[in-house]
Parts: sequence; structure tokens; C-alpha cells
Amino acid sequence: MITALVSALTGLVSGVVPDIIKEVRDSRNATREVQFLKLQHQFQLERMKFDAGAKMDEAGANIVAEEVKAMREHLTAIVESQAKPTGIAWIDGFNSILRPLTAALVMVLFVVTASFFVAGVMEQYAAGAIDAPTMANVIWASLVGESIQAVLAFLFGYRSARKASVA
Repeated sequence: MITALVSALTGLVSGVVPDIIKEVRDSRNATREVQFLKLQHQFQLERMKFDAGAKMDEAGANIVAEEVKAMREHLTAIVESQAKPTGIAWIDGFNSILRPLTAALVMVLFVVTASFFVAGVMEQYAAGAIDAPTMANVIWASLVGESIQAVLAFLFGYRSARKASVA
């Protein structure tokens, strides 16, 4: 009787076990597939974010390029309009001498101011209030000396650049 009972139970279990094993296998496969789909979705989302960022960067670069082009065209138009004669003799004459006259006036004012400054420093040297190295330091370390050095450096740099571009 025990043999029959064990055989019956074994028969029942052996009939159900393959279904249980199949259900466990299908459940694991479904879990893996869900995880795979989640990872695939995450990768697609990250790729779309990256592509969107690249497109935004490209659009930003295009906008900047268009703005630079528009600014260049605007400045070109301004320069061209400024250079055109008006047809009125006294305005055209005034425009032609305005920049050179202004530059000459600034240079004259600078030379006069610098002359008074240097003369004052030399008077202090002559009176014995300062020595020669201090006098040179006061003159060349002042705004006057810095201005002279800046203008000379600019002129030499400009001249060197012009010679290099011609050659």
C-alpha cells in the first residue's frame, strides 16, 4: 500500500514538476527580458539626450555664426556710409580734416603737459631734491613715460607687422 501511495504521489508530482519548472524558467526569462528592455530604453534615452545636446550645440554655433555675419555686414555698411562724401563741400572738407586735426590737438596737448611735468622734475633734480636715478624713474614710470613707451611700441609693432605682411 505504501508503494502505491508513493507511486501515486510521485506520479502527481512528476506531472506538475515540469509545469512548475517551465513556469519558473518563463518567469526568469520574462524578468531578464524586462531588465533588457529597461536597459535598452535607458541607453536610447541617453543617446537621444546626447543627440539633442549635440543638435543644441550645433544650433548655438549656427546662431553665433549668423550673428557675427550680420554684425560684420552692419559694420561694413556703417564704414561705407561714413566714407561716402555727402556732396556738401564744407561738410566733406570738415570730415576730411576732423580726424587729423583731433590727433594733432591731442599730440600738442600731450607734449605741452609732458613738457611741464618733465621740466618740474628736472627743476627738482637741479635743486638737489632728487638724484638722477630717481629723476629717471619718476619720468619713465609716470603716465608720461608709459604713454611714450606705449606709442613707440605700437609704432614699432605696426611697422614690423606691415613689413611682414608685404614680404
